[in-house]
Amino acid sequence: MKKILFAISIFLISQNIVFSKEVQCPQIWGIAKATYFVNDFQTVRDYYGRFLGFDEALAYESPLGKVISFKVNDRQFIEFIEKKTAPDKMHLVSVSLETENCEQMLNFLKIKGIADNDSIIIDGAGNKVFTVKDFSGIPIEFLEFTPNSLHKLTKGKFLSENRISKRIHHVGLYSKEVVDNDPFYIGILGCCEIWRFPESKTENVKMHYLQLPYCCEYIEHYTPSDVNFNHVCFVVEDMQKTIYTLKERRENEKLASPMIGKGNRWLLNMRNSDGIKVEFTEIHTVR
Repeated sequence: MKKILFAISIFLISQNIVFSKEVQCPQIWGIAKATYFVNDFQTVRDYYGRFLGFDEALAYESPLGKVISFKVNDRQFIEFIEKKTAPDKMHLVSVSLETENCEQMLNFLKIKGIADNDSIIIDGAGNKVFTVKDFSGIPIEFLEFTPNSLHKLTKGKFLSENRISKRIHHVGLYSKEVVDNDPFYIGILGCCEIWRFPESKTENVKMHYLQLPYCCEYIEHYTPSDVNFNHVCFVVEDMQKTIYTLKERRENEKLASPMIGKGNRWLLNMRNSDGIKVEFTEIHTVR
């Protein structure tokens, strides 16, 4: 009898170990890309290419149409799909988070009840991807760069010295409601709160900065009435230099006035002709 009870105990312990491994969130290594619908590619090439200085690095087909991709650095891209009705719709197609193992991530999210009917596909660029929606309906793509994907084959290339920024700092995502201990980003993905406004936890949170695991990039949550609040924020070393560079490059583009944000950093918020928000933040707090 003792042997039977011992065997049962060992079995239950082993099952708990297996289960704990199954429910552990795979590593997330940062923001890989953001994809938007736009009216036409030429407008994008003028704005993100000539004006912001990013190189157009690659193009590929997707179920939604042709994708063109502008390179921020070897692991981050801004991508666009032409759609003539873009101004009447939500511009954001998806935000892509990099994971090393799509299969593990999908299995993890299925256990959590987030990805019941989802499956991994190989996208037109050769990467493993699948997409879920957060609790506000924002499409979040999990992406595993494969060694021979079009993105990986650009390593060391298309890194113009004219690009206005060399890294995406964070993505701002529309949220129906900002809540403490966000059930998706904190509860499931394991993000941690690095800043909130108001800072006092006795008041309801209105803005959240949630750090993605295993990297220093984050999700910004805010509750504006505009669903096209969704944006990427580029980090810059010197905001005054950035503003002056954009002033010298502008043709029909509109500049905005810089401001000090609630996080005590210089911010510059603009929108392109499609209405897509483009944000810049200085890396240092205001001295």
